[in-house]
Amino acid sequence: MQPSLPKITLTGLLTLTSVTTFAEVEPKSKSKGELTGNVALLNKYIYRGSEENDDVSLQIGFEYAHQSGLFIGYWGSNLNYNPAISDKSSGIENDLYMGYQKEVTEDLSFRSQLTVYVYSNAGNVYEDRDKRSTNGYELINTMTYKELTLGASVMLADASYANAGDVYVSAAHSYALPYDFSLNSSVGFSFNNDRRDDAVLTTSKTTTFTEARLGVSKDFAETGLQFTLDYIWGGKTRTGDNFDNYTVFGMNYSF
Repeated sequence: MQPSLPKITLTGLLTLTSVTTFAEVEPKSKSKGELTGNVALLNKYIYRGSEENDDVSLQIGFEYAHQSGLFIGYWGSNLNYNPAISDKSSGIENDLYMGYQKEVTEDLSFRSQLTVYVYSNAGNVYEDRDKRSTNGYELINTMTYKELTLGASVMLADASYANAGDVYVSAAHSYALPYDFSLNSSVGFSFNNDRRDDAVLTTSKTTTFTEARLGVSKDFAETGLQFTLDYIWGGKTRTGDNFDNYTVFGMNYSF
């Protein structure tokens, strides 16, 4: 996650899900909990306007959700950079998270989770006498009403790409079309805390439009497969640089 937000990609405010590695364990009934999984193959990985991988990205995740509303999970992706080693052109992002979700009514639900971003060869980034960890900690909150999802995320500690107190807000909408197609749109803004700047990280703009997305997705009956196609309009970074525009397509398999 370079300077820019999950992450959860807005089109998903992403519900991270996963692989069944417990084949020898007796499956738990849905009345107690459920283990779900997701594998995705994308031509690029774009997160909150930032290009995390300009090549084919393999992403995988899993989540266990208990009937109480508590959940825990993992999500990972390959990257075209390593935040701890500047001259290395590859890396792995690992997101570990846990939280609570509740369905208030048939149409209204909310979800709150603490996410820890851990990178391969994790370490510190140094500049002059200042140093920052490449790992990050973020509280992500979403509320969904029918097809509309609103999100607000807060960084809890300084990292090499963000300041504690940075806030990211987003809105995503999905509209059902015939033949299992959906029209998806989203937008995100960053409110950057410049009071914790140092030699490692500086802020020129405290409020920035980060990205907007418009795309379509197609579900394939009961196979668990979904095709996605999005066009992304990039906004600006916290230093005022422009994000590029991208076309992202991929195939997801959920189980």
